[in-house]
Amino acid sequence: MTDKKYIEYYPNRLAKLNDFPKHLKDRERFNDYCNGKNEYFYKDEGNYGYRRNNEHFTYDQRLEREYLWNDFGFWTTWQKTGRNIFDFSEGLLEMLKDTDVSDIDLEQIKLPYPNFYLDISKAKIPFADGYMPLIEGVYVAEEINKDIDEDITYEKVISFNFTGDYVQHFKHINDKLYNHVRGFHSYSLYLDRPYNLLNVGDAVKDAKSMFLDVDTWEDHDDDTKIDLYKIHSDFIERTIKLVVNCLLYLSLKDKDVTEKFTSDLPIHLKTKLEKANTKRKKEVANNEIRNFGFSKIKFVGLYTFPSNKYDKTTDQISPHWRRGHWRNQKFGENLSQSKLLWIMPTIVNKDKGEPLKGHIYSVENKN
Repeated sequence: MTDKKYIEYYPNRLAKLNDFPKHLKDRERFNDYCNGKNEYFYKDEGNYGYRRNNEHFTYDQRLEREYLWNDFGFWTTWQKTGRNIFDFSEGLLEMLKDTDVSDIDLEQIKLPYPNFYLDISKAKIPFADGYMPLIEGVYVAEEINKDIDEDITYEKVISFNFTGDYVQHFKHINDKLYNHVRGFHSYSLYLDRPYNLLNVGDAVKDAKSMFLDVDTWEDHDDDTKIDLYKIHSDFIERTIKLVVNCLLYLSLKDKDVTEKFTSDLPIHLKTKLEKANTKRKKEVANNEIRNFGFSKIKFVGLYTFPSNKYDKTTDQISPHWRRGHWRNQKFGENLSQSKLLWIMPTIVNKDKGEPLKGHIYSVENKN
């Protein structure tokens, strides 16, 4: 079970701390605060050029407010598109984080919503090697392009924007490598057939190469370029397997997802929902709960994939689950179609007893 409170999830915690709902009512004023007022800096035959004036900001203010504005943007989109949160269990994350996904076709990733948030905090993945901030979660967004032409050739793009208390790391990168860095904790995967971007491996290579295509890249020495690229490339490698496998798991028909309110739901709202004995009364109760700022959390792998421990007294692995894997199941006329199936694991060392809630195996992709 989980005892995490609703306000403790990153999007909710950050919104309350920075009063995001209030800023939604006057977004331009908050933009002025974060990025400086929008002022025109030239006039040419009636045409004006505008820019944000943040020259009065200190260096730290500039970085902290850019960081805040980026977070506000991600949160705004998320809360306007359903405020969906998937909380992955420690056991399921342990299983998924080492799974190779390079050969997975991007078209097989079916997202439950166009925009949602994954809480992967239990995986304890750092933002950078040797640097303490841990990744709390990731905003996932999907854009479908139905108007493919010679200029815009991608069919869809899945974007990842990772969250956590990494403002100090953000400052560190700017201080040591490059003034005003963007995009170190975000990347996108494109399904683009004309450019041979068909599977995750292809899309990852493209994401890394796109990072090199920045306006001011040529202004820096070779060592700095190498350092910048390595930080971003390592971050992608550190996160891509886990995040894609989380999405693949959510793509399955039979998955362990339990939707419910957290324990900190106010008692009067909980009581009103429990007493609602008609569809209309339940709808009214749920709307009141939502207006109060609460939504149900979707707990993933809470019951099927609990965590397990090693036997420290013998330094041996206790009875555990042998690795499961993804399999492309062919079907349809002439087996021309395929879908991903999850092949459940089997128990190893079963003669020694039952697994302690089921040690979770590493997994592999099988074609």
